[in-house]
Amino acid sequence: MGKDINVNLEGLIPLLGGLYANLLARGVVRASKDPVKNDAWLRKWGPTLKWLAPLVMLFGLLLLTGVL
Repeated sequence: MGKDINVNLEGLIPLLGGLYANLLARGVVRASKDPVKNDAWLRKWGPTLKWLAPLVMLFGLLLLTGVL
């Protein structure tokens, strides 16, 4: 017989959320259409999200693979 695959699709939520936050923190995706507001948002949240987003993505990956 085949191997049992243990996949928890709820892990996709933090994985994709972390990816989106990472793209926001790096300026790939804009937080606001207004450039002044976008720059202010990046200055306020960018440094925090640059280290937090990968941790959220790792948590999502661990949930997805069934480790957690």
